[in-house]
Amino acid sequence: MKQPEIININDTLRLKTPKKTDWDLAYPWYQNQQVMYLSEGVKHQTYELNHIYNMYEYLSTRGELYFIEVKEDGRFKAIGDVTLWEENLPIAIGEEAYWGQGIGKLVIQTLLKRAKSLGMTKISVPAIYHYNERSLRLFESCGFKKVGENETEKSYEKILK
Repeated sequence: MKQPEIININDTLRLKTPKKTDWDLAYPWYQNQQVMYLSEGVKHQTYELNHIYNMYEYLSTRGELYFIEVKEDGRFKAIGDVTLWEENLPIAIGEEAYWGQGIGKLVIQTLLKRAKSLGMTKISVPAIYHYNERSLRLFESCGFKKVGENETEKSYEKILK
């Protein structure tokens, strides 16, 4: 099944398959040190465009890469990214103004439905840092079960029925 260009979640939230020419939109997200700490586990480091391009190239060849878009003033605006892949489900809301609004949960729930329609039977999340409490709660609230843990991170998976 071909990756859809757009998956509408509701009237003000959607997932959009970004063209390579859109990848630059992610640059400000990965300049945010809080985003980098929560998603990549690094302090005092940000991603340059070439690193973002390499990351998106990698993710888009393994799964379905989407930008998370919200409708603002009648137009959709990219605020983060997510990739649907059996071996990982990385999500980053790059715009802090949208944190804590339930957007991540709606995105994950939508992608779990998509995963089932593609015939996936399990989704793994190999590493969420212990200090990233928001992500831990997100995946647990979407029915992911902890399957591993070490000193720095927890691993989760969800069996799709």
